[in-house]
Amino acid sequence: MRRISHFLSTTFAGLSLLSGPLIANEYSTKGAYFTGSIGGSKVGDIDIQNVNSDIKFDPGVGLDLGLGYDFGTARVEGNWIRAQSDGTSWLGFNIETNTTIDSVMGSVYYDFREDKQWSPFIGASIGSTTVDIDGVSESGFSYGLSYGLSYKTSEKLEVFFKANTSIVPELTFDTLNNGSITITDGNFTNATIGLRVRF
Repeated sequence: MRRISHFLSTTFAGLSLLSGPLIANEYSTKGAYFTGSIGGSKVGDIDIQNVNSDIKFDPGVGLDLGLGYDFGTARVEGNWIRAQSDGTSWLGFNIETNTTIDSVMGSVYYDFREDKQWSPFIGASIGSTTVDIDGVSESGFSYGLSYGLSYKTSEKLEVFFKANTSIVPELTFDTLNNGSITITDGNFTNATIGLRVRF
């Protein structure tokens, strides 16, 4: 009996040592991937220099598409991010106007992978943002912060929730009467649900 007991304990110990790498490999994350998500967006109130009233935007649709590479705990991504609004209010008036904000960003993410299926993450981005308000558009430097939670359904597929806030420090719009309007600290936030698919 002692020999059998010793054999069984040794066998189970060996299997437990092997199962660690097998479980880890089941949810291996390294490699290139495509990512896409959709949800809601909220453009922040715009503070216009020398004007007491801010421009306020209605909520709209948020989109995020990108390509990336996962190194295990760190990821790099190139993203196109869109925020949208169909209406604004300014100086007490509600205006039906189409506003789109398109950002092209380079991002670095860090994944907290203590749990192999659930993975909180945080990221930082820099790039360029174009703001278009009823056909009048300007572009400028922008930066952002993202955070969220991923769930691995398989080695090739992850489902995630992500919140992203992007900031445009300063943007100047030329007006028809040869004047200009300067926007400071423009920002928008997208909250989206999406997929990350590995090649």
